[in-house]
Amino acid sequence: MKFLSEPRKHHFLPQFYLRGFSVDRRGIFQIEKLTGRHYGCQIKDIAAIRDYHELDGADTEDPYAFEKQLAEIEGQQATHLQNTLVEGIAQDHHRLNVLELLAIMRMRVPAVKEHIDRSYGSTVRATALALQRSGRLPKPPKGLEEVLRVENLDIQILNWKCLEVMFRMGTSETVLQILASMRATLYRAPFGSRFVTSDQPVVLYHPTLWKSAYGAGPGTLGVEVSFALSSRALLMLDHAALPHSERIATSVEVEEFNRRTVAMAQEYIYTSETPESVAAVVQSSSRVFAGFRHDDIDVGTEFLQIHRFIPVGPAQAA
Repeated sequence: MKFLSEPRKHHFLPQFYLRGFSVDRRGIFQIEKLTGRHYGCQIKDIAAIRDYHELDGADTEDPYAFEKQLAEIEGQQATHLQNTLVEGIAQDHHRLNVLELLAIMRMRVPAVKEHIDRSYGSTVRATALALQRSGRLPKPPKGLEEVLRVENLDIQILNWKCLEVMFRMGTSETVLQILASMRATLYRAPFGSRFVTSDQPVVLYHPTLWKSAYGAGPGTLGVEVSFALSSRALLMLDHAALPHSERIATSVEVEEFNRRTVAMAQEYIYTSETPESVAAVVQSSSRVFAGFRHDDIDVGTEFLQIHRFIPVGPAQAA
């Protein structure tokens, strides 16, 4: 049973994070990637989906237990982020704390959840099709043959399973070790410039592999990972054998990082600036896809599923 007092509006981007892109810490502009339409919104109302973190297992006592636990974790993350924004990344614990936030933020968004849902759904359907073709499924009742054919079934994956995979990937020690091994640069926006963020705030960029059949990951040589921490700061990771550093970005660098952020977006871009300031880059990247992708290949005797991550490419690739 669901009660009105329970938290039903679940933010896939934490409100503490979005406040860093707001002038008054309450309102923000949301821009639609596909159409360029934009409107002012209250942070409490955006980057949120009803029951997004619901635990829907049959034996779950509290469907909102995870959302409540996440709210406590976000309190700690907010402190870590604020410390990094003020003190920078010179101290290892600040850098490592913000890397943990980056890893989680990459995986907790709708684009990743949808990818996991489709992937599991495809796996279940492929298994059932293999059984159907080999005659190993029980015969359906007479008159329901077509309705119960595997091709016609609506396969739904429980929400808790998608959440379990998302947050397990987001807290993977292997991934965190890869991120920690990369060179970190903290960029501060120059006067008159602002960083933007999106509903996929962590960007993977590669100059050539955006068109590769194999995709790329954080550990791929040549990959750059960028994550806007606020409208005034952005963290960039790369594989250069150089010390971690902090510096003021040029206006050209801010524009390039914003282009990557917009290209990475699934549906929405968020900014504290007037939306017109990023209208051109939104228009040029409106149909660019980046992120997790999987393809199902049915060769008759077996099914193959190919997973890869498509990074953002250079501006001319848009």
